[in-house]
Order: sequence, then structure tokens, then C-alpha cells
Amino acid sequence: MRISPPHDHFLQLTTKETLGRSSGIILQKEALSIMKTVEVQSSRENIEAGHLFRPTDPNFEKLKMDHETAMDAMWQLIDYGLTTQLFEIKFDADVGELRLVTFLVGLPGGMPLEEPYKLLIARSTDHLFQYIQAKRILTEDTWRLVLNKLADIDYNEESGSGDELDRLLDPKQFPLQPSAEMLKRSRGLIVDEFDADPRIVVLPHVGFYTVPEVEAANFLQIANEYLVTKVEPLAKAFDTEIRLAFDRIHSTTPVTSVNAEPSEIDLIRSKIDTLYEFKEILKENGFYPLIHNLRKVAEMAAKYAEVEKKREVDRLLKVYMKMLDSQFDFDSRLLRINLEKDNEHDTIIVDLLRKNPKVLSAEWFDQDAKIAIFVNNNENNIKDINHLIFQNYRFTTEHILYLKAIIELNEKELKPLFKDDEFVKTYGKNLQSVYFKYIPWFYKLFYFLGVTPIVNSGYAKAKSILTYAQMDRQFLYQKRRENFYKKKLREREERLEKEKKQQLKRALVSALSDAYFQKNCLPSVDWLGSNYPAFSAETLEKMIPDFAFLSTTGKTVKPNSVILFPNSPEFDSLNKRLKELFNQWTRGEIDPPVEDPELLVQIRGLI
Repeated sequence: MRISPPHDHFLQLTTKETLGRSSGIILQKEALSIMKTVEVQSSRENIEAGHLFRPTDPNFEKLKMDHETAMDAMWQLIDYGLTTQLFEIKFDADVGELRLVTFLVGLPGGMPLEEPYKLLIARSTDHLFQYIQAKRILTEDTWRLVLNKLADIDYNEESGSGDELDRLLDPKQFPLQPSAEMLKRSRGLIVDEFDADPRIVVLPHVGFYTVPEVEAANFLQIANEYLVTKVEPLAKAFDTEIRLAFDRIHSTTPVTSVNAEPSEIDLIRSKIDTLYEFKEILKENGFYPLIHNLRKVAEMAAKYAEVEKKREVDRLLKVYMKMLDSQFDFDSRLLRINLEKDNEHDTIIVDLLRKNPKVLSAEWFDQDAKIAIFVNNNENNIKDINHLIFQNYRFTTEHILYLKAIIELNEKELKPLFKDDEFVKTYGKNLQSVYFKYIPWFYKLFYFLGVTPIVNSGYAKAKSILTYAQMDRQFLYQKRRENFYKKKLREREERLEKEKKQQLKRALVSALSDAYFQKNCLPSVDWLGSNYPAFSAETLEKMIPDFAFLSTTGKTVKPNSVILFPNSPEFDSLNKRLKELFNQWTRGEIDPPVEDPELLVQIRGLI
């Protein structure tokens, strides 16, 4: 049995005929026996079917040779460049495990191995992806551990304990020492594929994780804690352009429409995209893996939110279309939507209804609101509405005016209606009942006396009053909107300030957990400022009384002050973990931080 590893030529193989002519080497019968079997099985068809020669004891027994003899023959074949070791990663869904299947492959008829090799890599990638989707679903706890690693400015991709590929592609998994080039290239191809996949968080030499769509927004908010407290302050110090870009993001812009305010996902995405524009600087300073992975999570969160929004809009749109089709509910057939309600879905639906060729629309200014009006684009439907108004609503002005707005705005489309004498007669009576409300009572007397010119002048006066009333209401509407936007802006500023405080609270809890439970150290003010630059002494001094965090120096914050979780039911589980940690330090199960023992006693008394 040879001790030194063979020189594996990987894909640069030769044939035994070429080898014989160039060097005069003649294979021993055992090596020749394996070579013939490898040649027969090394075809593109067999690679596609997964029927390649596997260097296992049962296959060696079929060739009538023991393990040691077969391994010695394989050494020759690999060292002479006649064969190479390839692999395929397989996922056994029944047991939920990955396994590495190794092959010995040659060059039958001089066929290049590049294409078949890539096919094996593609299949391995697919099987590994199935495993990640089934067994490596990211949880909140794992995500925080991942973020702790990635947000560490000293993070090094080579410092991990090993990911799935590191374990699978360990050279010890192969019968003989495989080609280092093959292992490096294979790993690179698989990692690059996952790196480009928007569903997978890639942590080289740590692990690969799939992100559940429904949790993407929550994960993004958690990541924002690290962006705010750690990444953003440090990134601003890297480069002036980064600082200016963040200042532009945080500048308050007026709200100019109901839907103008960006969502929280959009705000976080803008931070990530801003940082990604400076990826070369991030690579130099260690934050690129974090931002690269956060872009994936942000995109997933945005897409999921968009899908959910579309699903809700589609549902509501179906409801509204069904209402318009109603034969029994008049208010559904002559549909009105208040445009001054602060409802994003209604705004989108109004736009969709306006664009729908099966629907006619118009706008009307009521006394207190701007109204969008919709009816089905169907002559018989308009006739029915007109008739129902005459029967039931001709003494309630608004319904007649809603229909009037629809007819006048869609005049060309509804022109055929006015060839129907019955419709015209009923519509005229409806309008008449409205006009009489806006002109002096004596015009009714002229109407009964049949003095048509005077009555027509009264109608003209009523139309004029209605027109000016609409203009006046439109002016009042614009004033209401201005006040509405001012109120929205105030509410937005108040909400952002409140959210910022809550965000800092969550981030401080995360930082304390990181110190106590991950790094086994005491989170002093100095430590927090060094590891989480957003937590300056001034910031902490404000936060401690606001959220009842505890400090070893009371309300006064000093560089050596150690911060603890608040003593409240919300933090019971964390304080319980902290007590257990102190017990482990006391029992010597875990080495305690190198601190003054009296400080540890003081902290123990505060928990």
C-alpha cells in the first residue's frame, strides 16, 4: 500500500494508449482491470444516470481483488493521469442527511470531462439546496447568532468551524487524497450558485440557511438593530460619502400623498442599498458579507409584502366588483368610495376600478369628503339606477348628482342612452327634483303654468349654483388635505422618534445578550461603545431611566458602569439565564470574566 498521495490531474487526463506511447508505461493487470471497468462506465450517459464506477469493497470484490491491492491500482491510475476522483452530493430525504458519493472517472475515447463534471456539480448543488430547504431553515435565535458574527468588524470568512461543504469535501471522505484544485473549484462553484440564490443566506465555513418568506420582514427588523447600533456608525467613519448618503436617507421629507410615506421595509432597504453602493469599502472593512446577505433578506421581505398586498387588493377588488354586479343593493350598484380615508388599499382599488373598461367612474365633492363614484358600464344598469333613483331617492339630492357626474364625465360612451325617451324623461324628472332645491319656490309655479323659458333660466341658475358649490368644496377639500398632510408629518415624526427609541431598546437587549451569553464578558459602557458605537455614554444615560435598565453605578453612567436587563416581567427569561450564568461562574463550570470579584457580587445582587 502506497503511503504518499497520488498526483491527481483532475480534468487534465490522458488515455492508456497515449501514456504507453509517450512513456512506455504498461499497467499491471489489477490496474488494467479497474481501468477497463472505469472506461466502460465513464460515458456522458452514465454520468447523467449516475452509473459511474464507485471505488467500494463490493466493486473491488467483483473484480476479484482485495481492498489493499485495489487501492494500490487506483493510486497508479490517478498518479499516471488516467483517472480522477469526482463526487456527487446526495440528499436522503427519508433520513434528512447528506452523503458524499465518490467516483473514479476516466476518458473513454478522449471525451473531455468538463461538461460531465459540471453536471455532477449541478446535481450536488440541487441536492444540497434540498437539504438546506428542509433542514437549515433560519430561526430568530440562529439569525441573531449569524448577525453577531457578520456584524463583528473582525469577522473573517475563514474563521468558522466549518459548513456543510467543509464537512462533505473533507479529503478523508475520499478513498485517496483528491485533487486540491478539484475540491477548491467544486466548492467555489457550489458557493457561487448559493450566493446568487435570493433564498439562501451564505456564511462560508459557518453554514448555509434558507430564509422563510413569512419571517423575512421580522428578520430584516432584527438586522436593522445591528445596522443602527453597529454598522451604520462604523460605516460613516469609513468614508465621508457614506456619511452624506445616510444623512440624505434620514432627512425628513414632507408627506405629499396618502401613500408617499415609505414602509419600514423600504427604509431598511434604502440603508442596505446605500451601503451596497460602497461594497469595495465594505470589503476592505469586513462588512460586505453582512450587507450582501441582508440584501437578499430585504428583497425577500419586500417581495413577500408586495405579494401579500396584491393578494389583499385582489380580494377587495373582487368584493367591489361583486358589489357593482349586485341586483338587489342600490348602494352597491352606485358604488361610492371616500377618497379622504387614509386607506392604502382603497386608493389602489380606486385606481384599478378607474382603469377597468367594464366600469364607469366619476368624482364628486360632498359636503365633508371627496367621493369616487363607480357603476358597471352597462346601459341597462344605468337605466335601472336612474329608475331606482326616481322611485326611491329623488328627494335625496346626492344620489341624483352622483349619477349626473357619471353621465356627464362619460357622455360620449353613454350617448346612446339619450335615444331612449323613457330614460330621458325619468332622468329629467330626477334632475328637476334636484334643481328645485337650489332655486326660489316660485319657479315651481312657472313650471306648473308651463312658462318654459323662465323655468329653463331657473334650471341654469341651479346648475350654476351646483358648479360653484363644487368649486368651493374642492377648495375646502384642498385645505383639508393640507392639514391632513401636516398632521401625517407630525405623526410620522413622533412615530419615528418612538420607533427609534424602541429600536435602540431592542438593540441594547441584543448587545447585552451578546456580551453575557455569547462573549462571556460584562457589558460595561466602554465595552458597549467599542462594540456597538451607537451606544455612547450619553445615549445610555437617557435610555436607562426610559426603559428601567439597571446600572452598577445607578443613574450616573460611568465608563466602567455595567448594564443589566430591567427587573420586569418582560425580561424574566433573560434574567433567569443571567442568574444561571452567574451560578456557573460561581461553581467554576465557566471561567468568569476577569473583573473585580466585588463587582460580580454587586451585579448578582442587582439581578
